[in-house]
Amino acid sequence: MKLTTIEVNHMIKPLGFDFNNSLHIVGFLDQGTDQKLERKLVIKNNDKTIYQTNWEAANDLIYDISLILKPRTKYYVIMSVKNKEKIVNKETWFETAFINENLKGNWIGTNFHKLHSVIFSKKFSVEKANNARLYISALGLYEVYIDNKKVGDEYLTPGFTNYFRNIQIQTYDVTDFLSSGNHVISILVGDGWYKGKLGLKTHGGQPNNYGADLFAIADLIITNKNGEQIVTTDESWKVIKSPVTDSGIYYGEDYDDTISPKVLESAHLSQKTKGVLNDRLSLPVKKHEVFKVKKIIHTPNNSTVLDFGQNIAGWVEFKNNLPQGQKVTLEYGEILQDEEFYRDNLRSARAKFTYKSNGKSKWVRPHFTYFGFRYVKLDNFAKEINPDDFKAFALYSNMEETGNIKTDNKKVNRLFENIKWGQKSNFIDIPTDCPQRDERLGWTGDAAIFAETASYNMETYAFFKKFAKDIAIEQDEQEGKVPLYVPRVDTDDGGKAVWSDAATIIPWISYQRSQDKSILKQNFSQMKSWVDWIHKRAKKAGNEFLWLGDDQLGDWLALDTEDILKLKGKTADDLIACAFYYYSSFIVKNAAKVLNFKKEEKKYSQIANSIKTAFIKHFYTADGLTVADTQTGLALCLKFHLYPKNAKQKVIDLLVEKIEKKQNHLDTGFVGTPILLPALSENNQKNLALRIFLQTDYPSWLFEVDHGATTIWERWNSLDDQGKIAENGMNSLNHYSNGSVMAWAYEYLLGLKQSGNNVEFDPAISTKFHTVSGQIKLPTGLVKVNWEIKDAFHVAFNVHIPYGSEMMLKFSNVRELIVNDNHAQYTLPSGEYHIYLTVKEPIVEFFDIHTPIGEFLENKNLTSKISKLVPFWDFLTLPGNMKNFAKYSLYQLSKEMKGIGFRPFNEQEVEKINDLFKQTAILGVKNE
Repeated sequence: MKLTTIEVNHMIKPLGFDFNNSLHIVGFLDQGTDQKLERKLVIKNNDKTIYQTNWEAANDLIYDISLILKPRTKYYVIMSVKNKEKIVNKETWFETAFINENLKGNWIGTNFHKLHSVIFSKKFSVEKANNARLYISALGLYEVYIDNKKVGDEYLTPGFTNYFRNIQIQTYDVTDFLSSGNHVISILVGDGWYKGKLGLKTHGGQPNNYGADLFAIADLIITNKNGEQIVTTDESWKVIKSPVTDSGIYYGEDYDDTISPKVLESAHLSQKTKGVLNDRLSLPVKKHEVFKVKKIIHTPNNSTVLDFGQNIAGWVEFKNNLPQGQKVTLEYGEILQDEEFYRDNLRSARAKFTYKSNGKSKWVRPHFTYFGFRYVKLDNFAKEINPDDFKAFALYSNMEETGNIKTDNKKVNRLFENIKWGQKSNFIDIPTDCPQRDERLGWTGDAAIFAETASYNMETYAFFKKFAKDIAIEQDEQEGKVPLYVPRVDTDDGGKAVWSDAATIIPWISYQRSQDKSILKQNFSQMKSWVDWIHKRAKKAGNEFLWLGDDQLGDWLALDTEDILKLKGKTADDLIACAFYYYSSFIVKNAAKVLNFKKEEKKYSQIANSIKTAFIKHFYTADGLTVADTQTGLALCLKFHLYPKNAKQKVIDLLVEKIEKKQNHLDTGFVGTPILLPALSENNQKNLALRIFLQTDYPSWLFEVDHGATTIWERWNSLDDQGKIAENGMNSLNHYSNGSVMAWAYEYLLGLKQSGNNVEFDPAISTKFHTVSGQIKLPTGLVKVNWEIKDAFHVAFNVHIPYGSEMMLKFSNVRELIVNDNHAQYTLPSGEYHIYLTVKEPIVEFFDIHTPIGEFLENKNLTSKISKLVPFWDFLTLPGNMKNFAKYSLYQLSKEMKGIGFRPFNEQEVEKINDLFKQTAILGVKNE
């Protein structure tokens, strides 16, 4: 037994974060065990114990502690765990920043207002530092250097926020930089999200959304044998000309290394308030995976293009072997078209990095931008390119990768990788829509529908806590209304179903996955205010429990569109709005219950119940038929349980019918895609869900894989069958939204469905997959499973359950279950298990009434039997008919044949046909 890791607020050794006097401390063991353990926790500041528990029975290793923390203080956390044989200990630390204190330094700026970048610099001398911390922020993005060495390994600081309301302070340990003697600290500042062109109001973005001038502020606090020395930003700092001559998130960067570090003036003190400076919530944005050049391409038009093999967000670094004065350009794009470099889908985003060489050998990179790309076109480089001189770095917020799924289907595995890369490419301080074009904004709808998948893939709690705070800040300025994107930059637009429901969905999913209440405490007022905003608006419109008649984005980019611009599907806006009005009210009620807010729980429970009643009355007929007439609308009703008593099966049957009319393909958009497969799997349609998931022709997830995708596309038809990109002005090849299907894969394919600290295990045992393995992170640690179908009657499983959790086995079709050589045990405590399942009925692939008839036409033995149960079979066998009807199912054809005198199948007939399919398949296995 070993304590491997201790997390503090979902981070490892967090430095300078906003802890809000609330600690969520979790220890993780290297192995599961069903032994009863004891635990103990001590928190110290220096040698003084400020918090301590006695030895106590350990149901888990999770501590939630309220503690008054001091500014700029390092705390040590010591966790101890013991069993009958031994005691194990683990120590970690966390360190606060300023909490409610102000920095001593002042904002400094320059009179050179037209510059896109400046350096603020100061010389100072010190005795050798025993301890040194740099507390720093900027208006604009910054990098800080001491004696020309970069401080820290993060980029794009201080992050993307509403700078009018919240500017984050970063804390760095710079002790090792400060030996005795003279030093120079330099803060390189560039436009970034603060000052550069950004937003959608103006084509290509408008500049100066938060300000027109660059500023920096810092306290360098040094402790040595002489006491404490503080270097702060003031008018003694110098303003130095920057080699970054232009930069922007959309623009890219121009870097002139021939510029000498000329002093322009002394820094100017600014009267800007320090009241909006806060300890950070943002996770650091770091360089992660590195990609070598996969291929050097010389195009027909004599362009030189580097292919890195993976669409990512980040940048390319190259080794400078250029003579002094030579200027080169790196141009970024996602795809080739007609063997040429292509970038029209970036719209007005310039997305280039230019570099003018000083003739010195070194690695060169951008500083205040990033790019979405797989391909890089080189301009003005030598014809002969050494691929080792170029490296592509993936840049994203520092989140641990916690979930994975691997199957024996390579295409499915590639899809799961694509989904993760879509997340990594768009989780750069905020959850963006895309990383390449002139947008890159915190679209709330994309984040809301992907939040569950994101939280399975990676440890997103701290990331989403920061974004939830961003949302709350914008709501405060708009009486509860949630903008379409956050920070809202240049827009007042918002208050739209699904997008604005990010205010409730993201905190709630973050809580459910972690069981950490702090995000609910942080955001509960704003969660309420969003529902209250809708309620007030609906009441004013005449029905306080139905949200009707407002402009909505609807089922964005759905394929069943009747919209002239083909931007949203035909699912009624009002139905979507009312369904999510109910869902957000339901979430707020549940959040109130978790927080023990009795009054609010009662209020929002009543609102949710009233919305459900009004919804059913408005969207259903008296006999229980729904007016929801789309895949998305029907899936919504099922997923949110919005149907009258005894009408559920009608809704299921109608959804199946809608899917079959599309030959078992989806036609959903942003709203329907995340819920379609879960709605099917939860309602006895697991095989249909799996069939849709595994489709390889258009539209499907695997269609993208077959067409070379390494991320998720914005549209189902971003590329056509020939690989041509759709030139419609809005076509990203790195857009994570449709990747939200991976939450379904974790829960219904891999089979791990979280329930608090515990997990249910109900895998999709099917001939479609012979081996599956994967893991998810519970609040207590990683739960890991793998399974293999040994033969038609036997499945072997290996399971790891972390300490503090139980696994409930939800297997069906069980003849015998052996767990670690013992007979049936359906609730497993923490530990390692080998499970051997013997099934009653063989695991075979059999057809059913929903199977396209073309899939079984060659089985003459089967079709001769089927013909006796299907009244219209003789009609199908008429010349030419089978070819025309092969892609349709018997179920769908029975609905259509009433036009020529045949009635649809009844339940008994459906059951007989399905039983024939099943028994024929089983007989085949037994004969083998």
